[in-house]
Amino acid sequence: MSSVVRPKIAIIGAGVVGLSTALHLIQKVTSAVVHIFADKFSPHTTSDVSAGFWQPYLLGDTPMELQRKWSKDTYQHMMEVAHYPDAHETGVQMLSGYTVFKDEVEDPFWKDTVLGFRHMTSQELAQYSGQSHGWFFTTFGAECRYYLPWLAKRLKAGGVKIFERKIDSIKELGSDYNVVVNCAGLGAGKLAGDQSVQPIRGQVIKVKAPWIKYYFNNEDLNDIYMLPVIDSLLLGGTHQVGSWDLNPSEEDRKRIWEGCCKFIPSLKNAKIEADCVGLRPSRPSVRVEREVLYSGSKPVMVVHNYGHGGAGVTLHWGCAKDAVSLIQECLQELDESTASKY
Repeated sequence: MSSVVRPKIAIIGAGVVGLSTALHLIQKVTSAVVHIFADKFSPHTTSDVSAGFWQPYLLGDTPMELQRKWSKDTYQHMMEVAHYPDAHETGVQMLSGYTVFKDEVEDPFWKDTVLGFRHMTSQELAQYSGQSHGWFFTTFGAECRYYLPWLAKRLKAGGVKIFERKIDSIKELGSDYNVVVNCAGLGAGKLAGDQSVQPIRGQVIKVKAPWIKYYFNNEDLNDIYMLPVIDSLLLGGTHQVGSWDLNPSEEDRKRIWEGCCKFIPSLKNAKIEADCVGLRPSRPSVRVEREVLYSGSKPVMVVHNYGHGGAGVTLHWGCAKDAVSLIQECLQELDESTASKY
């Protein structure tokens, strides 16, 4: 029998990374007592601003083998979620559409992960002036204002307790928990003493355009895209590194609106609902690893899972799987350390 009969795990962060890590944890370590701490919850997280569109994006120097693994694990998992009996509650939907380029580019590393990847035909490209190359494929979107509450509902049903509390130091939790998991997004850098974490500002326009059922992404311009969510359409966007400004910019709004309407003229008839801004939590590479901190002389086992940039939804389940494996390693070491004392 395990020496740590009911291990206590604290997870900091209630965005898509924190909640998915908690869910996978209770699935793999069924004896665990899991508590989540956060000062922001849906619909007020960075994840809630995201369209939740699966495509590896803004991942810096993250090793390619990890990008492949995490993105593929997540894609396969979300394809399953899209077919759950309660899929209507999840905010997850399968999406097909176009990514276009002015000039020919290499195929992406994930082309064999998605469904139906192919090059666009000349007839398809003719719809988009000045574009000579493009891809068509089927992916998924996970609108987090539905997906996060659905995750939270499953967690509560599994006995996980969620607390509204701002954590200023990982050591605050060290005396009460066997392992602390840092999934605090943009706040994770401060908790980890990691000065490489910085925001990448994203601005989108939320509109009503029910006649548009496909996504569109132009890779040559600065983030011109159109992504369907459950009952709206998101037009984007920006990726402004280092900007903490949460106020919508009229200049950005004008560029996004004109850029999207250039390719999809019918958008001029769309009803504008809101301008939204979020700060993506970025670092040079995604961090999923263990660390031992000390609260006085007491060691605190920590697992970090943060720095996902513009790919939090794209990588969340794959990263959760690896984070949980690291938690299990921590618990095994605690078992061995406890056993050696007797």
